[in-house]
Amino acid sequence: MKPTLIQKIGRTMKKASPTILSCIGAVGVVATAVMAVKATPKALELVKEDSRKKHDSDPYAATRMEAVKACWKCYIPVVVTGAATIACIFGANTLNRRQQASLVSAYALVSQKYNDYKRKVKELHGEDTHKKIMESLAVEKVDKDHVIYAQGFMGNSSLTFDDAGEEERLFYDSFSGRYFTSTISKVLQAEYHLNRNFALSGGEIALNHFYELLGIEGIEEGDTIGWMVNDEMYWIDFDHSKVVQDDGLECYIIDMVYTPGTADEYIV
Repeated sequence: MKPTLIQKIGRTMKKASPTILSCIGAVGVVATAVMAVKATPKALELVKEDSRKKHDSDPYAATRMEAVKACWKCYIPVVVTGAATIACIFGANTLNRRQQASLVSAYALVSQKYNDYKRKVKELHGEDTHKKIMESLAVEKVDKDHVIYAQGFMGNSSLTFDDAGEEERLFYDSFSGRYFTSTISKVLQAEYHLNRNFALSGGEIALNHFYELLGIEGIEEGDTIGWMVNDEMYWIDFDHSKVVQDDGLECYIIDMVYTPGTADEYIV
């Protein structure tokens, strides 16, 4: 049964609700400030008028408590708008956390299945079979008309030799399923700098940092997953293999030995 237009709109609104609430919150902050500015002159006049009545026509003799009692009604719209703004801001934050939790949970399930697959294939058929499967998947996904190019190498320090004239090659990242062109030395340097920063950061680093070092775009969940030191892993290993298609096109596959995960997955 196809979803109705109302159902589609409802799903779209649900996905966009954190953004909508954030926009409403931003508008609310401005509206609260404007309303407070507009209410202040009227409030001051009420305070002066009340002071004249209670202090022998002196407009400035009112105490703080008397001033509050005289003008508090002027600020009711301001308080209501401010409270609604705060509610929107906290609501957007809560929804964002829920969406992130759902994303992490979904990734954890996929990651677990992927790890189970790799372990079972290696257990039943050996390491060579696993590599052949990865190679065949890469060949099937090659798009000759569209190649993703790396836009440069980034890192805290650099060992690049741009004037060496090294040939660029086609690489395939098996984790994100993406292709990019770079040189072998730059890829190896990205892996080295990832481990270097992994050690300097105290043993915790995000997946998107690796993609940043490669010079390619990060992925949506790449800031919330990555690697963390535990009893099994102190170095982020990568497996490399090369596949040659029938037409002679070469592709170098980068396979992550330790699949990136959340912090909870690395707690022993």
